[in-house]
Amino acid sequence: MKSALITTFLFLMTTGLYAQDTGRGFPLLEIAPTPYSLSKSEATTSVTDGSASIYSNPALLALNDISSIDLGYSSWVAGVNNIFGGVNFRNDKRAIAFAFYTSGASDYEQRNNPGPSNGTFSIGYISIAAAYAYDFNYFTVGGSFQYLNEQNYTYRANGYAFSAGIASQFLDDRLRAGASISNLGEMEVLVSEATNLPTNFKVGTSADVIRFLPPKNDNLPILVKVFADYVHPLQDIADKDFADYEFSDPYFNLGLAFNVAEVIEISGGFKPNNDIRPVSFGAAFMVSELAFNYALVPFNTGYGTVHSIGLQYQF
Repeated sequence: MKSALITTFLFLMTTGLYAQDTGRGFPLLEIAPTPYSLSKSEATTSVTDGSASIYSNPALLALNDISSIDLGYSSWVAGVNNIFGGVNFRNDKRAIAFAFYTSGASDYEQRNNPGPSNGTFSIGYISIAAAYAYDFNYFTVGGSFQYLNEQNYTYRANGYAFSAGIASQFLDDRLRAGASISNLGEMEVLVSEATNLPTNFKVGTSADVIRFLPPKNDNLPILVKVFADYVHPLQDIADKDFADYEFSDPYFNLGLAFNVAEVIEISGGFKPNNDIRPVSFGAAFMVSELAFNYALVPFNTGYGTVHSIGLQYQF
């Protein structure tokens, strides 16, 4: 079982049960569900990521070339595990997607006073989502609905959230742009207050900057891609990612990727305003209909490093 110190830390940071302060946000919705997005510091409001686009910009679902099944697993800090699964059905100009996304940790010791524990408890968050997107040729629009559930000790609460977005491509699809409003909704009361949802307005752009051939090797073209998101929080949510900081002002997420022959992609990300996890790194390997993704996100708080793996099957 994990230590009582980590128990108290995580318990207070996520829902504030003893402090009677549950307005600290729904942390699951502040973490990208796949390593593909995590590796780019979540600067993916204009970047297709299969069914995971439900959580960044649902309009992107209609910009995917074909349908896909997506799986993701992240070993987060403080013993938290995030699991994602989804499917995006692409049909002509339409796309419909379904996904589940969970986060939780168990076997935490509960104490009211020093001494023997009163037992163990779990913390968990669940999102079950459905989305629809349509391609109007010059742009796509999309929307999603989420059923939400949170559990802390013996307390549970349900809720809902809506997201909507728009996206487009230019210059033979070399330049992409998107905008979205995410997580508009509310939760039931947990203990004494309802948890605030991390509602954000986001604008993003991404571009294929340059393609070049390495010296003496014409079979390995390298494409350099850049990503940038501007995020404006519409709720003052503190203590995201189980770490002591908050964002109430707008901020940026930035990403860079090198794609080699459409087989291997090396990527990195930077969050200029985030002192807790400012950088991220990742790699992807694509073969036929399968894509394998990995992301590494170091934390500066001393709580460890996030490892995330994912698989996408296109059909």
